[in-house]
Amino acid sequence: MPADELVDPVGYPGWWTAVGIAVLLVAAAIVFLVFWLTRARAAEKAASVPPPPSPAGPLDPYGALRTEYERRLDAVAQRFHAGELDERSLHLALSAEVRGFATGRLGQDASSMTLSEIQQLSGADELTRLITRYYRPSFADHENDPKARTTDAEDSIARARTVVRSW
Repeated sequence: MPADELVDPVGYPGWWTAVGIAVLLVAAAIVFLVFWLTRARAAEKAASVPPPPSPAGPLDPYGALRTEYERRLDAVAQRFHAGELDERSLHLALSAEVRGFATGRLGQDASSMTLSEIQQLSGADELTRLITRYYRPSFADHENDPKARTTDAEDSIARARTVVRSW
């Protein structure tokens, strides 16, 4: 065949058009099946809706933890009133209980955190003030430091209860 001769374009057979349309239909069916099979069922949607809040207020996720630590604080207060704990021991016990509550509340161990580490926690301002308040009576020399004896034990217990109830 000479190089100067033009050749007519070759036409595709008709069945190629049918194959192209079939491929498009299969792709659309796959997309539809993916959406259909992965969508949430009505029962799943109903299960994921949280229960309505009670008339008394929203559900407290830390209610059981609060109840447990209020009971523990009551036990510490009873031991103090029975004379089993002195001022220093009372403040050490209160600090341990409040730190235990903070551990449950935060999901990280707060029992050995320093005051500066507690200060860095978000939303723990009241806890920081309480732990700061407990430092002097916990570590002071009660026999030689007159300021160590000026802490009101009942106020310290009440403040611990306030942190447990409100934080």
